[in-house]
Amino acid sequence: MKDRQARESAREYFVPYILGGSAHAHAIAAQIYFRYGIVSLVCDQHPSPIGSLDPFCRYVRLSPASDSSLIAEQLLALCAQQSYTLPIIIPVSKYYEDLAEAERERLEHKFVISSKETLFSSSPLANIP
Repeated sequence: MKDRQARESAREYFVPYILGGSAHAHAIAAQIYFRYGIVSLVCDQHPSPIGSLDPFCRYVRLSPASDSSLIAEQLLALCAQQSYTLPIIIPVSKYYEDLAEAERERLEHKFVISSKETLFSSSPLANIP
């Protein structure tokens, strides 16, 4: 019973922001959904052909910008719309990995930054029963 309650609370508390709209990003969203029942946000500057059809995530289009600080501002603004949650950034492309690293100081005030390799082993999601 406690595991079930923990999972239900986790669905409301954790918000995975998967950066990149590739098929790999959608596969990670499906893994998160099947393990924890959490619907992820897949964020990218370019629309994904499967983005609107994927039942395991919601697609969020980021404004095209070459400046990493502008994208960080967009992510922080998205985060501000959801109070009392723990947002987790998961970059799944080299571009977004570099962006998360360049903007780490600003983003870590609001987000937990997790790599796709450690998402299920050492991120806050790993503690869900």
